[in-house]
Amino acid sequence: MTQTPKPFVLLTAMPAMGHYAPMRAIANGLIQRGYEVTILTGPRYRESAEEMGAAFVALGGPLNDLDIDMMKIFPRFLEFKPGPERFAYAITEEFVKSMPDQHAGVQQIMQSLRDKDPSRPIVLVNEGAFLGGLATAFGARGLRPDATIAIGINPLILGSEDLAPFGRGLLPPTTPEERATYAAMRKQWNEVVMAGPKAEFERVVATLGGAKPELPPSVFDAVILKADRFLQMCVPSLEYPRSDAPDSVRFTGGLPRGHRYRGKEAQLPDWWQTVIANPEKKRIVAVAQGTVQLDYSQLVIPTLTALADQEDVITVAVLGKHGATLPADFIVPKNGYVGDYIPFDDILEHVDAFVTNGGYGGFQHAMAHGVPVIVGGATEDKPEVAARAQWAGVGVNLKTDKPSPEQVRVAVREVLDHPKYKARAVEIEKEMQTYDPIQIIADSVDELAKAAK
Repeated sequence: MTQTPKPFVLLTAMPAMGHYAPMRAIANGLIQRGYEVTILTGPRYRESAEEMGAAFVALGGPLNDLDIDMMKIFPRFLEFKPGPERFAYAITEEFVKSMPDQHAGVQQIMQSLRDKDPSRPIVLVNEGAFLGGLATAFGARGLRPDATIAIGINPLILGSEDLAPFGRGLLPPTTPEERATYAAMRKQWNEVVMAGPKAEFERVVATLGGAKPELPPSVFDAVILKADRFLQMCVPSLEYPRSDAPDSVRFTGGLPRGHRYRGKEAQLPDWWQTVIANPEKKRIVAVAQGTVQLDYSQLVIPTLTALADQEDVITVAVLGKHGATLPADFIVPKNGYVGDYIPFDDILEHVDAFVTNGGYGGFQHAMAHGVPVIVGGATEDKPEVAARAQWAGVGVNLKTDKPSPEQVRVAVREVLDHPKYKARAVEIEKEMQTYDPIQIIADSVDELAKAAK
Protein backbone atom coordinates (compact mmCIF):
# COMPACT_ATOMS: atom_id res chain seq x y z
CA MET A 1 0.00 0.00 0.00
CA THR A 2 1.42 3.37 -1.02
CA GLN A 3 1.96 5.71 1.92
CA THR A 4 0.48 9.18 1.57
CA PRO A 5 3.35 11.70 1.46
CA LYS A 6 3.59 14.20 4.26
CA PRO A 7 2.62 17.81 3.53
CA PHE A 8 5.21 20.17 2.16
CA VAL A 9 6.45 22.59 4.85
CA LEU A 10 7.37 26.14 3.91
CA LEU A 11 9.20 27.60 6.89
CA THR A 12 10.07 31.29 7.26
CA ALA A 13 12.34 33.26 9.59
CA MET A 14 13.38 36.87 9.89
CA PRO A 15 17.01 37.19 8.70
CA ALA A 16 18.63 37.53 12.13
CA MET A 17 20.23 34.84 14.29
CA GLY A 18 17.84 35.33 17.20
CA HIS A 19 14.92 34.62 14.85
CA TYR A 20 16.55 32.03 12.63
CA ALA A 21 18.05 29.79 15.35
CA PRO A 22 14.77 28.56 16.92
CA MET A 23 13.13 28.21 13.49
CA ARG A 24 16.12 26.17 12.30
CA ALA A 25 15.66 23.85 15.28
CA ILE A 26 12.02 23.40 14.28
CA ALA A 27 12.98 22.75 10.66
CA ASN A 28 15.60 20.20 11.71
CA GLY A 29 13.11 18.39 13.93
CA LEU A 30 10.54 18.23 11.13
CA ILE A 31 13.14 16.96 8.64
CA GLN A 32 14.10 14.21 11.08
CA ARG A 33 10.43 13.24 11.17
CA GLY A 34 10.30 12.88 7.39
CA TYR A 35 8.91 16.25 6.27
CA GLU A 36 10.19 18.01 3.17
CA VAL A 37 11.06 21.51 4.38
CA THR A 38 11.89 24.63 2.37
CA ILE A 39 13.34 27.53 4.36
CA LEU A 40 12.95 31.19 3.41
CA THR A 41 15.27 33.59 5.23
CA GLY A 42 18.41 35.69 4.73
CA PRO A 43 21.13 34.42 2.37
CA ARG A 44 23.77 34.12 5.10
CA TYR A 45 21.93 31.03 6.43
CA ARG A 46 21.93 29.01 3.20
CA GLU A 47 24.73 26.65 4.24
CA SER A 48 23.23 26.13 7.70
CA ALA A 49 19.85 25.21 6.18
CA GLU A 50 21.15 22.99 3.42
CA GLU A 51 23.51 21.02 5.65
CA MET A 52 20.54 19.63 7.59
CA GLY A 53 18.69 18.66 4.41
CA ALA A 54 16.34 21.60 3.88
CA ALA A 55 15.74 23.26 0.56
CA PHE A 56 16.60 26.94 0.73
CA VAL A 57 15.43 30.15 -0.90
CA ALA A 58 17.14 33.43 -0.01
CA LEU A 59 15.17 36.55 0.80
CA GLY A 60 15.77 39.42 -1.56
CA GLY A 61 15.68 43.14 -0.96
CA PRO A 62 17.55 45.55 1.32
CA LEU A 63 16.27 44.00 4.57
CA ASN A 64 17.53 40.47 3.98
CA ASP A 65 20.32 40.62 6.58
CA LEU A 66 19.57 41.99 10.03
CA ASP A 67 22.71 40.59 11.67
CA ILE A 68 24.78 43.59 10.64
CA ASP A 69 25.00 46.98 12.38
CA MET A 70 21.36 47.97 12.89
CA MET A 71 22.25 51.66 12.86
CA LYS A 72 23.37 51.31 9.26
CA ILE A 73 20.02 49.84 8.32
CA PHE A 74 17.83 52.04 10.52
CA PRO A 75 19.78 55.27 11.09
CA ARG A 76 16.85 57.03 12.79
CA PHE A 77 16.48 54.36 15.47
CA LEU A 78 18.33 56.29 18.16
CA GLU A 79 16.26 59.42 17.50
CA PHE A 80 13.55 57.75 19.55
CA LYS A 81 13.89 57.15 23.26
CA PRO A 82 13.28 53.56 24.42
CA GLY A 83 9.55 53.14 24.70
CA PRO A 84 6.41 53.11 22.55
CA GLU A 85 7.65 55.47 19.81
CA ARG A 86 10.86 53.53 19.22
CA PHE A 87 8.91 50.28 19.30
CA ALA A 88 6.47 51.57 16.66
CA TYR A 89 9.34 52.81 14.49
CA ALA A 90 11.01 49.39 14.66
CA ILE A 91 7.78 47.60 13.75
CA THR A 92 7.29 49.83 10.70
CA GLU A 93 10.84 49.91 9.39
CA GLU A 94 12.04 46.41 10.25
CA PHE A 95 8.94 44.29 9.93
CA VAL A 96 6.20 45.95 7.88
CA LYS A 97 8.52 47.29 5.18
CA SER A 98 10.01 43.80 4.80
CA MET A 99 6.67 42.43 3.64
CA PRO A 100 6.95 42.86 -0.17
CA ASP A 101 10.22 40.93 -0.47
CA GLN A 102 9.00 38.32 2.00
CA HIS A 103 5.79 37.88 0.03
CA ALA A 104 7.76 37.50 -3.21
CA GLY A 105 9.88 34.75 -1.64
CA VAL A 106 6.82 32.92 -0.32
CA GLN A 107 5.21 33.09 -3.75
CA GLN A 108 8.34 31.74 -5.45
CA ILE A 109 8.34 28.72 -3.15
CA MET A 110 4.59 28.21 -3.35
CA GLN A 111 4.74 28.08 -7.13
CA SER A 112 7.69 25.67 -7.08
CA LEU A 113 5.96 23.30 -4.67
CA ARG A 114 2.66 23.44 -6.58
CA ASP A 115 4.51 22.60 -9.79
CA LYS A 116 6.28 19.71 -8.06
CA ASP A 117 3.08 18.07 -6.76
CA PRO A 118 -0.24 19.93 -7.15
CA SER A 119 -2.07 17.39 -4.99
CA ARG A 120 0.21 17.68 -1.96
CA PRO A 121 -0.81 20.15 0.77
CA ILE A 122 1.52 23.02 1.62
CA VAL A 123 1.66 24.15 5.25
CA LEU A 124 3.29 27.46 6.01
CA VAL A 125 5.20 27.41 9.32
CA ASN A 126 5.65 31.13 9.69
CA GLU A 127 7.79 32.86 12.27
CA GLY A 128 5.46 35.28 14.03
CA ALA A 129 7.44 38.40 13.09
CA PHE A 130 7.62 37.45 9.40
CA LEU A 131 4.61 39.55 8.37
CA GLY A 132 4.94 38.91 4.63
CA GLY A 133 4.20 35.23 5.15
CA LEU A 134 0.53 35.99 5.69
CA ALA A 135 0.17 38.71 3.05
CA THR A 136 -2.29 36.65 0.98
CA ALA A 137 -4.43 36.14 4.08
CA PHE A 138 -4.92 39.92 4.06
CA GLY A 139 -5.84 40.04 0.38
CA ALA A 140 -2.50 40.25 -1.43
CA ARG A 141 -2.39 38.56 -4.83
CA GLY A 142 -0.85 35.12 -4.99
CA LEU A 143 -1.04 31.48 -4.06
CA ARG A 144 -2.21 30.70 -0.56
CA PRO A 145 -0.91 27.78 1.52
CA ASP A 146 -3.39 25.12 2.52
CA ALA A 147 -2.81 25.94 6.18
CA THR A 148 -0.77 28.38 8.22
CA ILE A 149 0.92 27.91 11.58
CA ALA A 150 2.50 30.99 13.17
CA ILE A 151 5.32 30.41 15.65
CA GLY A 152 5.87 32.70 18.64
CA ILE A 153 9.59 32.99 19.39
CA ASN A 154 9.18 36.20 21.43
CA PRO A 155 7.00 36.92 24.45
CA LEU A 156 3.39 36.57 23.38
CA ILE A 157 2.52 39.95 21.91
CA LEU A 158 -1.23 39.34 21.64
CA GLY A 159 -3.17 42.25 23.09
CA SER A 160 -5.68 41.57 25.84
CA GLU A 161 -8.17 43.38 28.01
CA ASP A 162 -6.36 41.70 30.91
CA LEU A 163 -2.98 43.37 30.28
CA ALA A 164 -1.13 46.59 29.62
CA PRO A 165 -0.02 47.27 26.03
CA PHE A 166 2.94 45.18 24.93
CA GLY A 167 6.38 46.72 25.15
CA ARG A 168 6.19 48.62 28.43
CA GLY A 169 7.19 45.72 30.66
CA LEU A 170 4.24 46.13 33.02
CA LEU A 171 3.04 43.23 35.15
CA PRO A 172 -0.59 42.04 34.99
CA PRO A 173 -2.95 44.30 36.99
CA THR A 174 -3.76 43.40 40.56
CA THR A 175 -6.34 46.09 41.40
CA PRO A 176 -9.36 47.68 39.68
CA GLU A 177 -7.42 50.94 39.50
CA GLU A 178 -4.59 49.25 37.59
CA ARG A 179 -7.07 47.66 35.19
CA ALA A 180 -8.60 51.07 34.48
CA THR A 181 -5.17 52.59 33.93
CA TYR A 182 -4.19 49.80 31.56
CA ALA A 183 -7.44 50.23 29.61
CA ALA A 184 -6.62 53.90 29.03
CA MET A 185 -3.07 52.95 28.02
CA ARG A 186 -4.38 50.40 25.52
CA LYS A 187 -6.63 53.02 23.95
CA GLN A 188 -3.70 55.41 23.51
CA TRP A 189 -1.48 52.58 22.26
CA ASN A 190 -4.02 51.38 19.70
CA GLU A 191 -5.14 54.77 18.43
CA VAL A 192 -1.85 56.68 18.50
CA VAL A 193 1.26 54.51 18.81
CA MET A 194 0.10 51.72 16.49
CA ALA A 195 -1.53 54.07 13.98
CA GLY A 196 1.66 54.47 11.97
CA PRO A 197 2.55 50.76 11.65
CA LYS A 198 -1.08 49.93 10.88
CA ALA A 199 -1.30 52.56 8.12
CA GLU A 200 1.97 51.31 6.59
CA PHE A 201 0.70 47.74 6.75
CA GLU A 202 -2.45 48.75 4.87
CA ARG A 203 -0.37 50.63 2.29
CA VAL A 204 1.91 47.65 1.70
CA VAL A 205 -0.99 45.22 1.31
CA ALA A 206 -2.52 47.61 -1.25
CA THR A 207 0.72 47.63 -3.27
CA LEU A 208 0.55 43.83 -3.30
CA GLY A 209 -2.90 43.92 -4.86
CA GLY A 210 -5.12 43.70 -1.81
CA ALA A 211 -8.01 45.83 -0.65
CA LYS A 212 -7.80 47.61 2.68
CA PRO A 213 -7.57 44.73 5.17
CA GLU A 214 -9.60 44.36 8.33
CA LEU A 215 -6.95 44.67 11.02
CA PRO A 216 -6.89 44.54 14.79
CA PRO A 217 -5.07 47.49 16.41
CA SER A 218 -1.65 45.76 16.37
CA VAL A 219 -0.13 44.32 13.19
CA PHE A 220 1.37 41.46 15.19
CA ASP A 221 -2.07 40.67 16.61
CA ALA A 222 -3.15 40.37 12.99
CA VAL A 223 -0.58 37.65 12.30
CA ILE A 224 -1.54 35.77 15.45
CA LEU A 225 -5.27 35.93 14.73
CA LYS A 226 -5.07 35.24 10.98
CA ALA A 227 -3.03 32.07 11.31
CA ASP A 228 -4.96 28.81 11.54
CA ARG A 229 -2.93 28.10 14.65
CA PHE A 230 -0.49 30.15 16.71
CA LEU A 231 2.05 28.12 18.67
CA GLN A 232 3.86 29.96 21.45
CA MET A 233 7.30 28.51 22.13
CA CYS A 234 7.19 28.50 25.91
CA VAL A 235 5.39 26.85 28.79
CA PRO A 236 2.22 28.45 30.20
CA SER A 237 3.98 29.33 33.45
CA LEU A 238 6.17 31.85 31.58
CA GLU A 239 3.32 33.72 29.93
CA TYR A 240 0.57 35.96 31.28
CA PRO A 241 -2.94 34.46 31.24
CA ARG A 242 -5.39 36.04 28.79
CA SER A 243 -9.09 35.38 29.31
CA ASP A 244 -9.84 36.61 25.78
CA ALA A 245 -7.22 34.62 23.83
CA PRO A 246 -8.71 32.47 21.04
CA ASP A 247 -8.41 28.68 21.11
CA SER A 248 -6.03 28.85 18.15
CA VAL A 249 -3.32 30.17 20.51
CA ARG A 250 -1.55 27.24 22.14
CA PHE A 251 1.69 26.45 23.96
CA THR A 252 4.39 24.08 22.78
CA GLY A 253 6.86 24.41 25.63
CA GLY A 254 10.28 25.85 24.89
CA LEU A 255 12.97 24.08 22.89
CA PRO A 256 14.82 21.68 25.19
CA ARG A 257 18.54 22.00 25.82
CA GLY A 258 20.73 20.77 23.00
CA HIS A 259 18.18 21.45 20.24
CA ARG A 260 19.42 24.89 19.22
CA TYR A 261 21.86 25.79 16.48
CA ARG A 262 25.48 25.95 17.64
CA GLY A 263 27.14 27.10 14.44
CA LYS A 264 30.16 25.44 12.87
CA GLU A 265 32.63 27.90 14.36
CA ALA A 266 31.71 27.36 18.00
CA GLN A 267 34.99 26.72 19.80
CA LEU A 268 35.34 26.82 23.56
CA PRO A 269 38.00 29.18 25.00
CA ASP A 270 41.31 28.01 26.43
CA TRP A 271 40.21 28.66 30.01
CA TRP A 272 37.09 26.50 29.68
CA GLN A 273 38.24 23.44 31.62
CA THR A 274 39.58 25.61 34.45
CA VAL A 275 36.20 27.23 34.97
CA ILE A 276 33.96 24.19 34.71
CA ALA A 277 36.27 22.14 36.96
CA ASN A 278 35.72 24.81 39.62
CA PRO A 279 37.73 23.02 42.33
CA GLU A 280 36.79 25.57 45.02
CA LYS A 281 33.08 25.14 44.18
CA LYS A 282 32.49 28.84 43.73
CA ARG A 283 29.24 30.22 42.35
CA ILE A 284 29.46 30.76 38.60
CA VAL A 285 27.63 33.73 37.09
CA ALA A 286 27.41 34.16 33.32
CA VAL A 287 26.63 37.46 31.58
CA ALA A 288 25.69 38.05 27.96
CA GLN A 289 24.06 40.75 25.84
CA GLY A 290 23.03 38.55 22.93
CA THR A 291 24.25 39.01 19.35
CA VAL A 292 22.87 42.48 18.52
CA GLN A 293 23.48 44.81 21.48
CA LEU A 294 27.29 44.77 21.54
CA ASP A 295 28.02 47.89 23.58
CA TYR A 296 29.59 45.98 26.44
CA SER A 297 29.49 49.00 28.74
CA GLN A 298 25.76 48.38 29.10
CA LEU A 299 25.76 45.06 30.93
CA VAL A 300 28.91 42.95 30.48
CA ILE A 301 31.42 45.42 31.95
CA PRO A 302 29.14 46.48 34.85
CA THR A 303 28.68 42.80 35.75
CA LEU A 304 32.39 41.98 35.65
CA THR A 305 33.03 45.09 37.75
CA ALA A 306 30.18 44.40 40.17
CA LEU A 307 31.37 40.91 41.02
CA ALA A 308 35.13 41.58 41.07
CA ASP A 309 35.27 41.61 44.89
CA GLN A 310 32.89 38.68 45.41
CA GLU A 311 35.28 35.99 46.60
CA ASP A 312 32.73 33.19 46.22
CA VAL A 313 31.94 34.04 42.58
CA ILE A 314 33.43 33.31 39.16
CA THR A 315 32.11 35.55 36.38
CA VAL A 316 32.00 34.40 32.76
CA ALA A 317 31.28 37.03 30.09
CA VAL A 318 30.01 35.82 26.70
CA LEU A 319 30.44 38.53 24.05
CA GLY A 320 28.08 37.02 21.49
CA LYS A 321 30.16 37.37 18.33
CA HIS A 322 33.17 35.56 16.93
CA GLY A 323 36.31 37.66 17.37
CA ALA A 324 34.68 40.19 19.70
CA THR A 325 36.79 41.69 22.47
CA LEU A 326 36.28 44.07 25.36
CA PRO A 327 37.76 47.59 25.14
CA ALA A 328 41.54 47.54 25.49
CA ASP A 329 41.47 49.84 28.53
CA PHE A 330 39.20 47.52 30.54
CA ILE A 331 41.09 45.22 32.91
CA VAL A 332 39.27 41.94 33.43
CA PRO A 333 39.07 41.13 37.17
CA LYS A 334 40.93 38.11 38.54
CA ASN A 335 37.68 36.20 38.98
CA GLY A 336 36.48 37.07 35.47
CA TYR A 337 36.74 35.09 32.24
CA VAL A 338 35.79 36.36 28.78
CA GLY A 339 34.84 34.40 25.66
CA ASP A 340 33.86 35.80 22.31
CA TYR A 341 31.25 33.21 21.35
CA ILE A 342 30.10 30.35 23.58
CA PRO A 343 26.86 28.45 22.85
CA PHE A 344 24.38 29.00 25.65
CA ASP A 345 23.76 25.28 26.07
CA ASP A 346 27.45 24.83 26.90
CA ILE A 347 27.85 27.57 29.50
CA LEU A 348 24.42 27.42 31.17
CA GLU A 349 24.94 23.82 32.17
CA HIS A 350 27.52 25.02 34.69
CA VAL A 351 26.23 28.33 36.06
CA ASP A 352 24.27 29.39 39.15
CA ALA A 353 22.83 32.62 37.69
CA PHE A 354 22.63 34.30 34.30
CA VAL A 355 22.78 38.07 33.77
CA THR A 356 21.09 38.77 30.43
CA ASN A 357 19.85 41.72 28.41
CA GLY A 358 16.49 40.03 27.99
CA GLY A 359 16.74 38.30 24.63
CA TYR A 360 13.94 35.73 24.56
CA GLY A 361 16.20 33.00 23.22
CA GLY A 362 18.72 33.43 26.03
CA PHE A 363 15.91 33.53 28.58
CA GLN A 364 14.44 30.28 27.24
CA HIS A 365 17.90 28.69 27.25
CA ALA A 366 18.28 29.58 30.92
CA MET A 367 14.88 28.10 31.79
CA ALA A 368 15.72 24.89 29.93
CA HIS A 369 18.70 24.55 32.28
CA GLY A 370 16.88 25.61 35.44
CA VAL A 371 19.07 28.70 35.82
CA PRO A 372 17.63 31.85 37.47
CA VAL A 373 18.19 35.17 35.73
CA ILE A 374 18.97 38.83 36.29
CA VAL A 375 17.50 40.77 33.36
CA GLY A 376 18.48 44.24 32.16
CA GLY A 377 16.82 45.30 28.92
CA ALA A 378 14.98 48.40 27.68
CA THR A 379 14.56 47.98 23.91
CA GLU A 380 12.47 45.82 21.56
CA ASP A 381 10.68 43.11 23.56
CA LYS A 382 13.29 42.95 26.32
CA PRO A 383 11.28 44.83 29.00
CA GLU A 384 8.57 42.21 28.49
CA VAL A 385 11.05 39.37 28.99
CA ALA A 386 12.34 41.02 32.17
CA ALA A 387 8.82 41.48 33.50
CA ARG A 388 7.92 37.85 32.80
CA ALA A 389 11.03 36.67 34.65
CA GLN A 390 9.97 38.75 37.65
CA TRP A 391 6.33 37.62 37.42
CA ALA A 392 7.24 33.94 37.12
CA GLY A 393 9.59 34.19 40.12
CA VAL A 394 12.69 33.02 38.24
CA GLY A 395 14.79 36.14 38.62
CA VAL A 396 15.25 39.86 39.17
CA ASN A 397 14.19 42.63 36.81
CA LEU A 398 16.80 45.42 36.75
CA LYS A 399 14.34 47.69 34.87
CA THR A 400 17.15 49.29 32.90
CA ASP A 401 19.56 48.28 30.13
CA LYS A 402 22.38 50.31 31.67
CA PRO A 403 22.57 49.25 35.32
CA SER A 404 25.31 50.43 37.63
CA PRO A 405 27.72 47.84 39.02
CA GLU A 406 26.04 48.27 42.40
CA GLN A 407 22.61 47.49 40.94
CA VAL A 408 24.01 44.34 39.33
CA ARG A 409 25.80 43.25 42.50
CA VAL A 410 22.66 43.61 44.63
CA ALA A 411 20.56 41.72 42.09
CA VAL A 412 23.06 38.89 41.68
CA ARG A 413 23.40 38.49 45.45
CA GLU A 414 19.61 38.45 45.73
CA VAL A 415 19.43 35.52 43.34
CA LEU A 416 22.44 33.64 44.71
CA ASP A 417 21.53 34.09 48.38
CA HIS A 418 17.83 33.21 48.13
CA PRO A 419 17.15 29.64 46.94
CA LYS A 420 13.58 30.47 45.87
CA TYR A 421 14.77 31.73 42.46
CA LYS A 422 16.70 28.55 41.68
CA ALA A 423 13.84 26.40 42.93
CA ARG A 424 11.35 28.17 40.70
CA ALA A 425 13.66 27.97 37.68
CA VAL A 426 13.98 24.22 38.23
CA GLU A 427 10.18 23.96 38.38
CA ILE A 428 10.01 25.67 34.99
CA GLU A 429 12.72 23.35 33.64
CA LYS A 430 10.67 20.34 34.73
CA GLU A 431 7.52 21.80 33.18
CA MET A 432 9.38 22.25 29.90
CA GLN A 433 10.41 18.60 30.00
CA THR A 434 6.74 17.55 29.89
CA TYR A 435 6.41 19.07 26.40
CA ASP A 436 7.67 17.85 23.04
CA PRO A 437 7.50 21.08 21.02
CA ILE A 438 8.64 19.61 17.71
CA GLN A 439 6.05 16.85 17.91
CA ILE A 440 3.35 19.38 18.80
CA ILE A 441 4.28 21.37 15.68
CA ALA A 442 4.38 18.21 13.53
CA ASP A 443 0.97 17.13 14.81
CA SER A 444 -0.41 20.58 13.99
CA VAL A 445 1.02 20.38 10.47
CA ASP A 446 -0.70 17.04 9.88
CA GLU A 447 -3.98 18.05 11.54
CA LEU A 448 -4.34 21.30 9.64
CA ALA A 449 -3.28 19.79 6.32
CA LYS A 450 -5.87 17.05 6.72
CA ALA A 451 -8.58 19.56 7.63
CA ALA A 452 -7.75 21.64 4.54
CA LYS A 453 -8.46 18.80 2.10
